[in-house]
Amino acid sequence: MTGGARAAFVDRDGVINDLVEDPASARPESPLRVEDVTLIPDAAAALRRLSQSGLLVVGVSNQPAAAKGKASLEQLMAIQERVVDLLAEQGARFDAFRICLHHPRGTDSQLTRRCDCRKPAPGMLLDAAQELGIDLQRSWMIGDTDADVQAGRAAGCRTALVMQPLSAHKRSETTPPDLVVSSLADAAQRLVKEAVD
Repeated sequence: MTGGARAAFVDRDGVINDLVEDPASARPESPLRVEDVTLIPDAAAALRRLSQSGLLVVGVSNQPAAAKGKASLEQLMAIQERVVDLLAEQGARFDAFRICLHHPRGTDSQLTRRCDCRKPAPGMLLDAAQELGIDLQRSWMIGDTDADVQAGRAAGCRTALVMQPLSAHKRSETTPPDLVVSSLADAAQRLVKEAVD
């Protein structure tokens, strides 16, 4: 949609809230318990800054733990609610949020499939853009993995890669972003400056 709203599509885990050690792989991953949810410092302020600059803020997150049998859907929704509540306590909110619960190699037959919404596919961004009247070419995808950059590129957005040290195992140099940033706060500062210049 040309001439529509500008948006910042923002990944959740590792960008807004802290990653935690996965009990199976021992690698940093999405939290699987509500009590493990903590916000990254300045993430709420960064989301407020993006909103105040006139950007729609849309969360887009892969959450395959239920598909893999690692958590229940109720647990995943409670974790999402906790993230939203912690942000709200600091005056930050999303204009919309999309979650993909699928995984192609899951153990739950209801959630095991190849889909158009799981990043690196652009389905969550395209769906939100259609609903909210977003001009994808004037928008950004902000995330900490190759899948985020690929999804943003496939949707037609510009991309900002957050160099989160704990998610380095999900990045390579084969998917270059438009912008490399140290944090969501860094991304917000640079995107807002660009909008003003």
